[in-house]
Amino acid sequence: MESVPEELKYLQPYLQRSQELQSREPVVSYYAKYYAAKLALSKGPKNKNTEKFVISLLDELETAKQQIGANEAITNDLVGYAHIENFGLKVFENADNEDRAGRASKKTAKTFLAASVFLELLKTFGDIDPDVAGKIKYAKWKATDIIKAIKEGRAPVPGPPGGEDTQMEDSDVPTDIVPDSTPPAGASDPSQPFITHFPSPPSNFTAAIPPTSPQQDNLPSTTGFSVPDNTPPSVTPTFPQGDQSFPPPVNASSTADVSVPTFSISKPAPAPYQPVVSPAPTPTRQEIPAAVAPQQNLGPADMAKAQKLAKFAISALTYDDVKTARENLLKALDTLGYNQSNNFGF
Repeated sequence: MESVPEELKYLQPYLQRSQELQSREPVVSYYAKYYAAKLALSKGPKNKNTEKFVISLLDELETAKQQIGANEAITNDLVGYAHIENFGLKVFENADNEDRAGRASKKTAKTFLAASVFLELLKTFGDIDPDVAGKIKYAKWKATDIIKAIKEGRAPVPGPPGGEDTQMEDSDVPTDIVPDSTPPAGASDPSQPFITHFPSPPSNFTAAIPPTSPQQDNLPSTTGFSVPDNTPPSVTPTFPQGDQSFPPPVNASSTADVSVPTFSISKPAPAPYQPVVSPAPTPTRQEIPAAVAPQQNLGPADMAKAQKLAKFAISALTYDDVKTARENLLKALDTLGYNQSNNFGF
């Protein structure tokens, strides 16, 4: 990749993440580069140098898309959102567990910062949930707080400011040392982009990108953060790594060599005479009641929510996370009006 022009330095955190994950997590890498390109296009290049860089970025995205191949995390917004959210939350959990265990280090700060970047990629799909926004804010605050403690020669204090029960306010986040993804003022009019083609965007590519906080000059590089393994997170939902693998079908020919035991069948002795007994009357068949229909009218928002929860459940099963899958399936059923109160419609 070409060096990032000075006018586009605000893209650096996302491009760095993309490069680090290119081979290990190609889907997340794609979305990190995709989000960087979307940020640049939302304002438009300021000169020929930045225009050339953005065109190169779009070419790299097209190449990455072809290398990934058919993957629902790229072609389906719900699956893509779940994939990125799951990965970001797992990175966040790695850092949070280390911090709360009193083992915070510079690497922990880098992992927190990386988690905030991954979760910000969800803005690709539109507005993010308040819970995700809170985790982004917390991760940035923890990264700066840990680095500050290390520079001052003291042990970082585990957990949130003021203890577990304290709600973190905006004022708790040091605005002078958190990452910046806000394009500089004075960029060209986003309503007249110089490029109209974008490689394989999600269906809501035009979704607005909410601004984030200012400058990151004093933050450490995040190279070397902890990449999650396939251990499922304790938070719901959330999902990287794409397609489910299923056991191969049983090969019929593999049963050909199975030896079947032989039995000698002796002719049974004639049965003694039994008097004919009239058969008992056939019992009356018990009718099974029809399924109980939910007593509510479902709107498009309910259907979309149920579909999203079902996708989350499928993604959780990718990691054998049965608990999370069950929780999301139950939530999906409840959204459709089926729950314990009506015996789930049976």
